[in-house]
Amino acid sequence: MQDLSRIFDKWRNEQEKSFRIIAFGSSNTELSWWSKGRHNWVDWLYINARAAIGRNVVVINQGISGETTRQLLDRINRDVLSFQPSMVIITIGGNDSMKGMTLAQYIENLRRICLIIRENDGLPVLQTYYCPVYDEGPEGFEALFSQFVQANRDLSKELGLPLIDQYKILEPFYKNNKEEYKKIMRDWIHVNYLGNFIMGLNASRALGLPDLEIPEDIEHDIKYLLGRIQEYGK
Repeated sequence: MQDLSRIFDKWRNEQEKSFRIIAFGSSNTELSWWSKGRHNWVDWLYINARAAIGRNVVVINQGISGETTRQLLDRINRDVLSFQPSMVIITIGGNDSMKGMTLAQYIENLRRICLIIRENDGLPVLQTYYCPVYDEGPEGFEALFSQFVQANRDLSKELGLPLIDQYKILEPFYKNNKEEYKKIMRDWIHVNYLGNFIMGLNASRALGLPDLEIPEDIEHDIKYLLGRIQEYGK
């Protein structure tokens, strides 16, 4: 696995060059009207990367709602390679599992996405989903979806890629206190603005960036939720 601290040090020391990070995925990546003027996790990561590394870092949101790994492969030239990214954070799998894609095909598609990015001098970073509210989702979804999550972990080891494991951090919270967990969710499969802040914080920590600064208007809620995450994650 590559040493991200060395990569970011290089970026800091080359302020005359532009380094692009692409967030590549579906609805949990895409910034849309449902956010009601709030940041999503990509925005939080962008703010943090610029503050911690420099104004030469650009984060581009290339999430499109409803997409699977097949659609990501179809548009990877236009939406990723055309920007010559240094890093691509890939968050995909929910729609694949709901639309009947086999686990084997999902893994093959995800592997192809990673290899294409790497062959074009970008660093793929795999990111798992947070934990859905399974008791409000379709029957049998948990058993299937957990396999798709595990596939990201396995592929990160196989290819030596960084992994942001949101699911590992957040699943114990869901399992131990489902009602409290819903405070970070917009619906059973999407996080709300609080969940997006927590995702941005988790992603920052996984990438070796400083913690996010918590805005005053959500400080109480975020600190409470982070306390629950820490408590249940022990």
